[in-house]
Amino acid sequence: MKFERFIARRYLFSGQNKALVSLITIISIAGVALGVMALIVVTSVMEGFDNTLQSQIIGANAHIEVVRRHAESPPITTGSLEQIRKIPGVKGAGPVIVRYALVQVPGEGNEMRQTVLRVHGLDLDVEDEITSIMDNVEGNERPGPDEIVIGSAAAEQALFVKPGDTVRLIIPQFANTPTGKMPLTSMATVAGKFTTGFVEFDGMYGYVSVRGAQNMFMAPEGQVDGLRIMVDNPEEMGRIAEQLRGMLGETVLVTTVMERNQNLFNVLVLEKWAMFIILLLIVLVAAFNIIGTLTMVVTDKTREIGILKSMGSTEGAILRIFRNQGLFIGGIGTAIGAALGLFTCYMLRYQIKIPQLKEAYMTDHVPVLVDPLMVILVIVCAMLICLLASLYPARQAAKLDPVEALRYE
Repeated sequence: MKFERFIARRYLFSGQNKALVSLITIISIAGVALGVMALIVVTSVMEGFDNTLQSQIIGANAHIEVVRRHAESPPITTGSLEQIRKIPGVKGAGPVIVRYALVQVPGEGNEMRQTVLRVHGLDLDVEDEITSIMDNVEGNERPGPDEIVIGSAAAEQALFVKPGDTVRLIIPQFANTPTGKMPLTSMATVAGKFTTGFVEFDGMYGYVSVRGAQNMFMAPEGQVDGLRIMVDNPEEMGRIAEQLRGMLGETVLVTTVMERNQNLFNVLVLEKWAMFIILLLIVLVAAFNIIGTLTMVVTDKTREIGILKSMGSTEGAILRIFRNQGLFIGGIGTAIGAALGLFTCYMLRYQIKIPQLKEAYMTDHVPVLVDPLMVILVIVCAMLICLLASLYPARQAAKLDPVEALRYE
């Protein structure tokens, strides 16, 4: 062990004010540990919630959507689906017919329960390759021609329906009747209710089969409102979207799920980094403790510093002694904080249950996601702050004049 490190360790726990210096040293270590622990736990929890939210959004939506660019653009047909499915990296592709509908359910007396749903007509044979909407359905996940599956939030909180109930759909699309133009009205049986965990989707969406949508909405055979594509690797969404734009021409609009929810994803990233910077202030507060500790050690060890210099120790050696003290405090505190942070993440992820999370995230455990790169960044930042905090006292100690230090001894 080099003498600088040996002396640095001894200085932290010895001297005339040994008890006080040792106590402040322990407080400094605890401050660094608390800051590192808080950073790791909070960033991991936020990463877990963000990842869960993104998974819910992406799971309820296709990776890529193709729609008409303008109302005057030619209608989209299913003829290009086979060509799209042959693109390398495409996992699945299917048509969709989308209409808004006012869904009504008669209540007691003259009461009428109703809500507006965005009803999707889906190809049920390929939908499980495109979204996860059919993965968690109470009832029948494959509705017949006159059936509908409704989001659980809409079914339970707005319409108060269950599988087997009948609802009326009023579509804002007019048809000629003997009494004049009337909005399209259709009766449908609730086949089931789905849960994606994405509350907005579960409260505003419903789906039927493509055949059911054609009957309800009087959609022409072979014409759809859009195409939806799922890719094997989400990182390839941009490349495949560009390929689709070149293939399908400028009459259609091709968008990815990241582009459609860009503001939300940007906010999530900004929120995570803002929280990281705010919690880093805890480590900065601990760094002030390090400055105070080392300043006290320098004052207490003035005579010893003078002796070392008179024996030939250079300013660089003295600086390294007190710098090593700061790194010792930072290293011990960071190691303890990282261990406690990872242990807390493990407990939150696997041991501690919060029943209130079950409804929103379909799990009663906190969705913790430990990012190794983030943990490394926290450790590096903590050590860098501790190093910088030790430089000022170390420089002051290195500049001491040995004659002045020993004059009154």
